[in-house]
Amino acid sequence: MRIADAQWIPSTQHQTWDALTDPTVLQHCIPGCVEVVRLSPTEYAVKLRAKVAGIDTDYDGEILMSDVDPHNSCTLAFEGKGLAACLAIGTAQINLSAKDEGTRVAYTVACMAGGKLAECGESVLLKTGDKIIQKFFAAFIDHMAGQPRLAPPPAPPEPEPRGLSNSRWSWIMVILVIAVFWGYHTFYK
Repeated sequence: MRIADAQWIPSTQHQTWDALTDPTVLQHCIPGCVEVVRLSPTEYAVKLRAKVAGIDTDYDGEILMSDVDPHNSCTLAFEGKGLAACLAIGTAQINLSAKDEGTRVAYTVACMAGGKLAECGESVLLKTGDKIIQKFFAAFIDHMAGQPRLAPPPAPPEPEPRGLSNSRWSWIMVILVIAVFWGYHTFYK
């Protein structure tokens, strides 16, 4: 099953990224979400209650972020296991870009289901998956519309330059070493 689309978020790109990686915001916006816990900067544990094709069950899952380009893009790998012998696994590619004084969030989700979920058929799962994504973005857009717009944080300062090109004494030492070698080979060879 594959779903690809884009949404416009009424917020700056850095605020949108920060909200998309905030467990509290995710818990508020994911339909049926009971809990989101950040286990590490790139790993989340998720608990949710969902009804998919008449199967109402609790899911425990994990979301892992990779290929992270903060404020711009990431790849998600997710897995959810339900108590009623249901399984959902997949990946999502997320890309953020500035657009019309807001942020365009483009996504491509590819996933598979197992157990009783797989018996429902791909068309039912596709409709349900799309409905869950649309509910998430509706809640997320409402949340972001209520947030004050903040300017992006300043870029980190450039590190102090190092190396030969930035030290007068280093160049003097290089010239001195060359002069010694040249003098040795000129006068003693």
